[in-house]
Amino acid sequence: MSSDQTTSSPPKRHGSLGALRHRDFAFFWTAAAISNAGGWMQVVAVPALLYDMTNSSTWLGVSSMAGLLPAVFLTPYAGVLSDRMSRRKILMITQTVQMLCAFILWTLYLAGSISPGLIVSIALVGGIATGFQTAAWQSFVPLLVPPEELLDAVKLNSVQFTLARAIGPGFAGLVVSTLGTGAAIFINAITFLLVIAALALSRPRQIISAASQGKASDVIKAGGSFVWRHRPLRLVIFLAFITSLCGQSLQHIAPAIADRIYDRPSTDNAGLLVALGLGALTSSLFSVVLGDHMKRSTRVVVALILFTVSTAMIPMTSIYWVGLLAYFISGLAHLQSAVALNTLIQGTVPDHLRGRTMSFYVLGILAGIPLGAFILGRLGDTFTMRVAVLANAAVLFGVVVLLVARGWLNDLNTTKIEDVQESST
Repeated sequence: MSSDQTTSSPPKRHGSLGALRHRDFAFFWTAAAISNAGGWMQVVAVPALLYDMTNSSTWLGVSSMAGLLPAVFLTPYAGVLSDRMSRRKILMITQTVQMLCAFILWTLYLAGSISPGLIVSIALVGGIATGFQTAAWQSFVPLLVPPEELLDAVKLNSVQFTLARAIGPGFAGLVVSTLGTGAAIFINAITFLLVIAALALSRPRQIISAASQGKASDVIKAGGSFVWRHRPLRLVIFLAFITSLCGQSLQHIAPAIADRIYDRPSTDNAGLLVALGLGALTSSLFSVVLGDHMKRSTRVVVALILFTVSTAMIPMTSIYWVGLLAYFISGLAHLQSAVALNTLIQGTVPDHLRGRTMSFYVLGILAGIPLGAFILGRLGDTFTMRVAVLANAAVLFGVVVLLVARGWLNDLNTTKIEDVQESST
């Protein structure tokens, strides 16, 4: 951060919830929480529908890849885009595309014309929108609050996703059982309107930096070079990838886990995802209370251990409540990891580099989830789902041992990341 961005006295603090005092942030936060809850309803309903149509966990992995893999290729360019044009405009476009995808899926379902191929195709279009959206979303949130409340806004953004994750699957189970799968998809489509309205009303303080101009490939290269020169950022991206590959991917194969490990209907993935959301919600409340009193390295160690334990628990028994407990613990782990990694980037990287840096972080997440879901799904069809999940736990355990033994996690405790070379790009 340059010297003209520093202050001579500590900024006034209003507590972890202080960011909600700002109208634009409060509106966007509320709309996003409701819309993301709707999204989680569809995450429960559509994979269960797909699994019932195909009886294949590989199809679940393919659907996950279609929904997220395009973002792997688009996210670096999206990071550049979010640094050189209005992030609000990007979000309005991508939210509209995703809303249309949901309405089309709902229409096809009502017409009885739905098929696995169409589900995957619509997921692919939504995945393209996700590729442009995610980096812009993450770097848009800090623009709605004063700089001194940036980290509080980032934490509350994580809480918003967590609330949606806790509420959405529960409502999905209720709606699907009473009104059907189509109703869950329709509700998700409608909720996009709330975010679009909040974006239209917002007045973010984004300033387009000259450093973000030039050929996209050169700007991406400069952003990648900036990340590579700083080991804490390299470590953040690796951790984002591995926790997505071996942790978050489990939510996308939940219908197969409910069926093959716990001998329950595929729609009981709703219970597993509710447990996941409740775990994340509990963890987020803990984070709000704890504030900044726990080091990032400690948060991440705890998260990785919890991920390992929860994953190992899933295949150990056929008792459904054990699975619920395992997914609850996984939710605890995910939120702590996300808070630690996200706040490192948001709180230490200069604003004109934030979009590009966040794009590489998002790239790790969006590459890990579909790859992990596909591998788990394929292994589950080839061997058994128990073997697949046990192998997943073994990989996590190996990563924990390596990181702790080498002491690399201490790099996460950095407080500022500067780059004098950026001025020359």
